[in-house]
Amino acid sequence: MLRANPPAVSGIHNILGINIDGERVLLVYGSHGGQVFERVAFPPPTDEPFSSTLEALSTMADHLLSLTQAQRLPLPEKLSVSVSGNYDDDTGLLESAPDFPLWKLISLRSQLSLRFNLPAWVAKKADAGVMAEALFGSGQQARNLVFVSFNPTVRLGLIANGSLYRSAGGSSGDIGIQPMPDERHPLATINTFADASQLVALGHDHFPGHWPKEISVYQMISDANSGDPYAIELFELAAARLGQGLAGAAHLLRPEVIIIGHPFCQLGPWFITALRESLEKNTGLNEARLPHIAPSELCDRLPELQALAPAIFAAHPAL
Repeated sequence: MLRANPPAVSGIHNILGINIDGERVLLVYGSHGGQVFERVAFPPPTDEPFSSTLEALSTMADHLLSLTQAQRLPLPEKLSVSVSGNYDDDTGLLESAPDFPLWKLISLRSQLSLRFNLPAWVAKKADAGVMAEALFGSGQQARNLVFVSFNPTVRLGLIANGSLYRSAGGSSGDIGIQPMPDERHPLATINTFADASQLVALGHDHFPGHWPKEISVYQMISDANSGDPYAIELFELAAARLGQGLAGAAHLLRPEVIIIGHPFCQLGPWFITALRESLEKNTGLNEARLPHIAPSELCDRLPELQALAPAIFAAHPAL
């Protein structure tokens, strides 16, 4: 569960990073250079109030810092947080979170800053993803980029002319709720086809009996990369619908790159090809005018770098 890199150096603004979503709560100790020296994780209490998570965070942070102090690493100087849901940077409020139905209007930034006695930077998960990619990943050379987050909803993080795009209430980028009905799925949205947490249900619906009931989306991805025609067809359907959903962002922002986040970044080049074909069809843009589409270079490291990115990005918010 823990991973050690070369020791951190005092004075480089070491960071306590937290990534909160319905899959897990991840805590990392890292640096402004994106190095992660220690990490711990625990299952999220999704059906409990925020106060329960805050207590668990305190306990796990104590454990994490006991590990770093045993290595004589300096105490963190900043707190950095990525969270799923609608986070309003102006007010510091988490207005709602699909993973945590009991969390409404949580004063997230102030409560975490007070609990850990550190200055805190917070961002919603998709925004933390685009920050991480701009700082360390596939978006380092771009000033206009789109990052696609797939869990717990399909959501975009946007950087326009080098600056993060935010909206009041933290609701920007939530394309997953866009209606996308067809004859088989009259109430479908983009989430129906491309949200990682809903893809298992879609696979069972389209191919009954092909996968065991307890299959994970990660196994489906592995099956697709191994040539399973059913899995490939499922993810190609996701690519087709996702291309429809991204058409508006491609026209409005004209990004240099669209970055595919975790876990779809694990899929092979065939998925990017299918997505590009759908985007070309749904935008009317020719090959030369389409944005580059790339899987995240960070991919499996995204969760830990999303935890660190809000504090790092704040040091240079315009790239």
